[in-house]
Amino acid sequence: MLGVARDITARAVVILELLLFAGTLAVAAIWYADPTGNWEPLLAMMACFTGGAELYRRFAPKSRNERFHSNSERLRHRERLRQLLQEEIYNCRAKSLRQDVIIRDVDRADKYPDTDPNEKGISAWFRVGLIDTYDKGVLLGLRYGGLKECEGGYRFVDFVNEEKSDRTVLLVANVPYDSIAEVNLDGDEYYHFPHIYCHFDFEGQPYERLWFAEKKQLNEHHPYFEKVAEYDEVTRNNPIDGNLYFC
Repeated sequence: MLGVARDITARAVVILELLLFAGTLAVAAIWYADPTGNWEPLLAMMACFTGGAELYRRFAPKSRNERFHSNSERLRHRERLRQLLQEEIYNCRAKSLRQDVIIRDVDRADKYPDTDPNEKGISAWFRVGLIDTYDKGVLLGLRYGGLKECEGGYRFVDFVNEEKSDRTVLLVANVPYDSIAEVNLDGDEYYHFPHIYCHFDFEGQPYERLWFAEKKQLNEHHPYFEKVAEYDEVTRNNPIDGNLYFC
């Protein structure tokens, strides 16, 4: 929702600037036709509004559509990250290395490596698995847990009452390349895993999609992830009363 709101606001600012420009031209034409009129206050007011819109454009957070000056630049960004991260994934698979990465929020980069237990919402940084790519970005493995079959498909498990799950699945997150600002493959003195700096575009998170999957193997070094259910579908199947958990 936050990313959508930014896109709508950006379009609104462009429309406002066009209207102000058209209004300024109209007032200038009227002033030219009637130079004795008191047009200066109106022009000054329009100049203030135009300046305010320009300041907003310069300093407000950029929407996803404004991060790239052209479609060509966007495609170069995607292709650079695709090659970089695919090579890292294939290298880890071939050498049977851990595929951990550190996801970091670009807007809260200086909070690393500290953590705030009282902070609401998603952390400014966290460790997950870089498991694969898809056409527009990367797949992250967040955690394994169990699902219980129900009438609508699957729901979470009643862990408190020792209910057993029917399937063990991986919670997978899609992060688009457009939401990745930069990658540091070398890590740092705290974590030697790659650091992926992301814009948390989707309601304060970097994920455009969450879903559950089972890991399958084509061969020793080529796994794939078979969809079991969408995250939203599962949460809708959870009863309103009672606490169920993905664990």
